[in-house]
Amino acid sequence: MSYHKLPTKYIEQISLNVSDITRSKEFYINKLGMKLLNEEDHKATLSFDNQTPAVELVQPENVVPLDRSKTGLFHVAFLVPSKTDLANVVYYLWKNQIPIQGASDHLVSEALYLQDPDGNGIEIYRDRPHEEWKWKNDHVVMDSVPLDVEGLLQERSETGWKGFPENTVIGHIHLQVHNLEEVRPFYEKLGFDIVAEYGPQALFMADNHYHHHIGLNVWNSRNGEKKHNNEIGLNWYSIQMTKEERKEIRKRLDIELSGGLYTVEDPSGIKIKF
Repeated sequence: MSYHKLPTKYIEQISLNVSDITRSKEFYINKLGMKLLNEEDHKATLSFDNQTPAVELVQPENVVPLDRSKTGLFHVAFLVPSKTDLANVVYYLWKNQIPIQGASDHLVSEALYLQDPDGNGIEIYRDRPHEEWKWKNDHVVMDSVPLDVEGLLQERSETGWKGFPENTVIGHIHLQVHNLEEVRPFYEKLGFDIVAEYGPQALFMADNHYHHHIGLNVWNSRNGEKKHNNEIGLNWYSIQMTKEERKEIRKRLDIELSGGLYTVEDPSGIKIKF
């Protein structure tokens, strides 16, 4: 089953503010292995498959450093196709001394965490087969236990990491918001179902019974302000959905079409395009 193809809704693209476009391109392209799709002054669009835009990097004028107390990106998660791919990237990052902030087994997936040069959070993960996921009352069972890195590395291939495979996708996005109870109804109107809840701290939502397409938390940002347009962090993210759902959600949210896309802000001031 694919949770990242229509008719399932999924995260298609994100736009990030960075402080130095040249340094960020070096990181995402030369270190991680994304592909440059196009660029212009102070902006670059990156891809996994050299066709589909995935990450837009923007260097605004008078750029201001990341403020972790404000709402926006917690991390963007890149889903690689296989356990071998994850093993290859773990070994590659270690060999090239690229810092990793963490590595976890979430039961439904295995993941490692790092940051770009400006502190924007990144997760690289692989899913376990969905037949292995456990559910209780329509809530998926997830955890965060130490990743078995030694066992994982036994799965790496002789060819090693050669950059993201073409069928890598943005598996999910994890956001930091100001208030879960205020944000929750908005994402329900967007057509996402609650699949996991962790009290007043975090909430996970998905379409079509995925373990999550969108994570929401208040760990750093409870009652936090919206970031300004020239601050490091998330500018917007886009959701791919069917034409029928676009029409229905437009009616629910009462928004107008602009530039071929609907654009809306969630209650935390996070901009979404669909």
